[in-house]
Amino acid sequence: MNLRLKTSFALVILFVGSVLSLQAQNDEGSKVKWMSLQEAIQKMQTQQRPIILDFYTDWCGWCKHMMKTTYANEGLAGYINQNFYPVSFDAESKDTIEFLGQIYKPTGTDKKAPHELAVKLLNGNLMYPTTLFLNGFEKDKNKFNLNLLVPGYLDIPKIEPILIFTLEGVYKSCAYTDFEKLYDKAMKDSTLVDLVKITNWKSVNDYLDGNHQANKKTIVMLEAEFCNSCKIMKSTSFTDSLNLEYIRTKFNCVNFNVLGTDTIIFKGQIFAPESSPGSLHPFVQTITRGNFGFPEIVILDEKLEILDAIPTYLNPEVLNNILRFYGENIYQKKPWKDYFNELQAKKNKDVTQEKKSNEKK
Repeated sequence: MNLRLKTSFALVILFVGSVLSLQAQNDEGSKVKWMSLQEAIQKMQTQQRPIILDFYTDWCGWCKHMMKTTYANEGLAGYINQNFYPVSFDAESKDTIEFLGQIYKPTGTDKKAPHELAVKLLNGNLMYPTTLFLNGFEKDKNKFNLNLLVPGYLDIPKIEPILIFTLEGVYKSCAYTDFEKLYDKAMKDSTLVDLVKITNWKSVNDYLDGNHQANKKTIVMLEAEFCNSCKIMKSTSFTDSLNLEYIRTKFNCVNFNVLGTDTIIFKGQIFAPESSPGSLHPFVQTITRGNFGFPEIVILDEKLEILDAIPTYLNPEVLNNILRFYGENIYQKKPWKDYFNELQAKKNKDVTQEKKSNEKK
């Protein structure tokens, strides 16, 4: 992964390195390498990637404008070409198309008659442009776990968080509306930089060799320059009012660059980096207990024993639940599943009581 998204904001750097050479402009100036839906599905058989499905029509002015602006940006186009299968689909096509084992045809012979596939995937809301983001394909179930439908014109600031949400698997643990708010906060709230400093993050090679505060548990945050959801999570979930003071009181905070080149000493064992550039540090396998993903935090007890490795995006509320589960030593009394179910039951009860209270008013 070696692309950088060259846009106006400074906080999120999507990939490191130079932008790949792109094909000549096509599709109204777009530099995205669009393919047919059939091509994308065929490529999925050998290499899993998310799909961006752009629905357009010949008469749609905003569709053309999006090609000339959003998809004409070299950084954005390079990022999409490297990490997605981008499909541009004429919603009024006269072709017969197979998708996930079903055959779809035009609904009529009229020039503007919508295609059955467009009607199906757009849920009958034939608005153009509309973009469908697909990820998490399960072959045995013949379905995508993520089906995020976004109607209307998408400029670069609008599409960026959707791309991160889709590609980095944030959808597995967080609703897009919640992530969009946190992303927006990370982009616009300048006070977050100081709040991140308050949590006093330390470098892994300066900390896990025995210099840790033994009266506290430790959070190890796995990072890499290309992991945008890591940055969003670190600057919002960890600095949220729910968590900031609790973390400072109960935990040590450690950064771990998974592509780092430092030698790490952990509990007397030496982990030297691989010689080839861009390789995962050997310490990754140990600290995650073989369960590596992005973003990921690892919880260590006061003696640096690994309690848990959590390879998923955590919003402020979920992070708070996890921190208290370990910070209050609840994990010693009951499994996470029971604790989580108790939290959910309490939350549902509170919602019901609030609803009844509002009805009385």
